[in-house]
Amino acid sequence: MTSPPLHSACAFVLALFASAHAAAQPAGPIPKEELQILASVYRELQTSLVEKPDDRALLVAATKGMVREADPDSGEYFTAAELEVQRQPAAPDAEAIGVQLRYRDHQYQLVPLEGSPAAQAGIASGDRLYAVDGARVKGLEAARVRQLLYGPAGSTVALTVFRESSLSVLTIAVERRAYAAPRVSLSRPAPGMAQLRVPHFNASALQEAAEAIAVAWQAEPFNAMILDLRGCPGGLVESTVGIASMFLPRDTVVMKTSGAGAQAGATYLATPDAYRGASRQDPLENLPPQIRTMALAVLVDADTASGAEIVAAALQDHRRARVFGRPTAGRGSIQTIRPMQKGAIKFTTAYWMSPGGRSIQGNGVAPDQIVADPSAQSTLQAAMASLQK
Repeated sequence: MTSPPLHSACAFVLALFASAHAAAQPAGPIPKEELQILASVYRELQTSLVEKPDDRALLVAATKGMVREADPDSGEYFTAAELEVQRQPAAPDAEAIGVQLRYRDHQYQLVPLEGSPAAQAGIASGDRLYAVDGARVKGLEAARVRQLLYGPAGSTVALTVFRESSLSVLTIAVERRAYAAPRVSLSRPAPGMAQLRVPHFNASALQEAAEAIAVAWQAEPFNAMILDLRGCPGGLVESTVGIASMFLPRDTVVMKTSGAGAQAGATYLATPDAYRGASRQDPLENLPPQIRTMALAVLVDADTASGAEIVAAALQDHRRARVFGRPTAGRGSIQTIRPMQKGAIKFTTAYWMSPGGRSIQGNGVAPDQIVADPSAQSTLQAAMASLQK
C-alpha cells in the first residue's frame, strides 16, 4: 500500500480555517510542525494499523477533538449529516425526561428540572451520566446524548449514573412523558414579607412574576421580599433583564458582555425595550413602585445558572440585595454556531459579565452569606432573619 501524500492531510486541516464567516480578528500563523505531526500520525495509521481505518472518520474525529480541546465546556463540531439530524424536528410523539446536560471535567452531569420525570424518578443534581440504555456516553457529542434521552411518550429510558455523595453507581428508569413546567409562584413566609419563586426564565416568567406581585400587593402590601432563584437554570435574555428590572431603578445596568463575537461589548439596561420583547405593553407598568426600593434578599444554590446568576449578580453589585445560599453554577457563556463548508462548529464567543465587571463563567456568584446547611428551609430562614433585623 502506498502512503497518502503528506500534503493531503495538511490540506484537510488547512481547509478547517476557511469559512464564509471569517472571524473579525485575524488568525495567527498555523503551527506547521504540529500539522506535520498530525499528517504523520494519519499516514502511519493508514499504512500500519492491522485493520484499515476509515479515512474520513479519522479526520472528523481529529476535528471534533480540536474543537473540544479549544472549548471543553461547549465546543462541538457537527458533520453535515449530524447537522441535518439536528435540524429535523423531533417525532410528534417524542418526549424528553426533563434534564439539563452539563459537561464538566470530561463528563456529562445531569440537572433535573423541577417537577420533571427525571426529578420524580430520583435523578439528583450532579449525577454523572455513564450510560443511556446500556450505551456509554463517553466521547459522544451533547447533541447525540440528548437524542438518546428522547423517545416515544410512555417509554422508559435507563440512565446509569455515578452519585458522588454516596460513591455509588445507580441505574434509574425514567419514563418519557410530557410534564407541566412549574410556574412562578408567590408565598407569604412571614407577616409583611413575600417570597417570589422563579423556577425558570421562559417567555412567560416576567409576566407571571409581575402579576403575582401585583395580586399579592393588592391583597395585603408587604415591606420585604425574597427572590428565590434556587434551581433556576436561567433562560431568555429578555426575561433575565426583566426580572432584574423589577427591583432596579430604570436605566440601571443589568449585565454586559465581553469576548470576540458579535455579541461582545453589549450593555443591557433596565428599560422596557430590553425586556418586553414583541409586546408593546410594559409587563412591569402595574408593578407597585415600592418593589424597587424595599428590603430584598436573593436565594441561590449550585443549580442557579446562567440568567438567574446574572440577576443575582446585578442585584448584588448594585447593593440592592443580599444573596444567601451556596455558590452558583458559573454558567455564563454565549455560544455561536458557525456554518462551515460542510457541517458547522459551535463554540463560545462571549461571556456574560455583571454590572461591576465580574465574569459569571466558571466563577458563579458567591453569596453574601453562605448557608452551610443545604436544606431549603435553612437558606430561607437565614434570609428571613436578615430581613427582619
